[in-house]
Amino acid sequence: MTTPLNAERPSIRLRINDLLDAARVAEVLHGVEEEGVPVEVTAHAELNPLVLAHEASLESRLGVGIGISLDHIVITTEKLPPDRPYLAAVLNRSATSDRAAGANAARLVKRMPLSDMNAE
Repeated sequence: MTTPLNAERPSIRLRINDLLDAARVAEVLHGVEEEGVPVEVTAHAELNPLVLAHEASLESRLGVGIGISLDHIVITTEKLPPDRPYLAAVLNRSATSDRAAGANAARLVKRMPLSDMNAE
């Protein structure tokens, strides 16, 4: 049995609701990528962003997951309970805040200070 090359690649997992237009998460992805951390995106029927983020964190070899649904972005780690995420914000409030949210997920992995998500 062969394993895909990226199956073992450490990355942040980002789970989005499958009804969400993927273009709405572009800035979040840019923020993660600018920090140099790989990210894998999958679509799911789940509507609760808390559940999406928690499940993503459990799948991630880096232990960090992002869930996006219902106009919210949730960032959490595998060690936090599903109902107590590390960060939560409104999606598409501004391109800057979306990019900062993605960067903050990556900064959790890198153990760096977080970006200000309220800066414009």
